[in-house]
Amino acid sequence: MSPLYFVHIPKTAGTSFRKACETFFGLRHVVYDYADDSDETSPFILDIMYGDGDRLDFLKHFESRDAKFLSGHVHADKYLHLFGSANTIVFLRDPVQRTVSEYQHFVRHNKYEGDLRSFYTQPRYINRQSRLLQGAPLEALGFVGLTEDYHNSLEQINGCYGVDIQPVELNRGRTKKQDAYKLSDEVVKEIEDLNETDLLLYENAKDLLNARTELFKKGLSYVHSEIQGVNQNTVRGWAWYTTDESPVDINVLVNGKVDGQVLAKDLRPGLLRLSPPRKGYVGFHYKFSEQLTIGDVVECVVAATGQSLGQRTV
Repeated sequence: MSPLYFVHIPKTAGTSFRKACETFFGLRHVVYDYADDSDETSPFILDIMYGDGDRLDFLKHFESRDAKFLSGHVHADKYLHLFGSANTIVFLRDPVQRTVSEYQHFVRHNKYEGDLRSFYTQPRYINRQSRLLQGAPLEALGFVGLTEDYHNSLEQINGCYGVDIQPVELNRGRTKKQDAYKLSDEVVKEIEDLNETDLLLYENAKDLLNARTELFKKGLSYVHSEIQGVNQNTVRGWAWYTTDESPVDINVLVNGKVDGQVLAKDLRPGLLRLSPPRKGYVGFHYKFSEQLTIGDVVECVVAATGQSLGQRTV
């Protein structure tokens, strides 16, 4: 299997996940990047990524260790192009609960003395999840799990990557991470308003995991995709399978009726920074059998599984 890259967003059960991976892969096969002032950051990461080393040497050192897993509190794009979007994993969490959990972590471990509001109104703690994933579309990432659905997420990660990572629970502020913090309606609303971008990201992640879970239970392969544009003449986007490199065969529906089929096999240069599967030959461009009218609804559906890739209105 290809090495995995875990974008560890704070207080999303990431410590539990990376320690579980450490147990599965073995410590000598795991690399960490938790900033240049962290004792956990691997020495060669300090030399190459924070020192004067040539960053092009990163993969050489990574492979010489026979490393299988990289984890860190880093922006996704730091290593995404090296590992590829299909091998990138992240967990997201309800933004309100994640923010409060991070505050309590700072109180316990960093001796933070301010109250909750003084913490969550600081710009650096607002929309933390979306800022760490900036430039990395959720739909393109190998797996997007949810803290609130951790065991289901882990089961699917094992199935997706052919591993057997067993759950452990560490760095917990409460008995169970799934238990919600009790907050006033006013506090919840203010945190939600401040973290609107994270809230939208989280809702998107829930939709993606629900769709993926439905296919997983049926033993069907999930397709990563995005409809990039639609007009009266064409629809275009990209799509690839989780499990293999064959091009995705897509049914294009107009107002609920199949208008035709298209294979996702065109080069998408704009995706190359993500190192996607099939060397970037994952795009599709379909011309409708006749010009559509304003208000027509276009839907793209995977021919083999019936998975909807989304709808757009002309």
